[in-house]
Amino acid sequence: MYGNIAARVPETILKDIDYVAKEENTDKSKVIREMLSNAVKEKLMELALEKYSKRKVSLGRAAELAKMPLADFMVKAAERKITINYSVESLERDLKSALKAK
Repeated sequence: MYGNIAARVPETILKDIDYVAKEENTDKSKVIREMLSNAVKEKLMELALEKYSKRKVSLGRAAELAKMPLADFMVKAAERKITINYSVESLERDLKSALKAK
């Protein structure tokens, strides 16, 4: 399902969109959708990383907010040198749970 949005953008951005559409031999609407989608994904990740780094959300919740797999989110956090908030107690609890599951 699609919805419509309208936005005023500087002429330079319009020219860049035209250029990309011509280079990719596609229409401007597709270019805008792809660029907007990528920008929203990036912003969601940035917001999730910020909340996680400030300990406002757990690692799992941050990955959910970023709409990405936990392992991928962990890689992004590591790339940004964000310390994983994972206590020894949490590790012990998770290990016990994993061993019981066997």
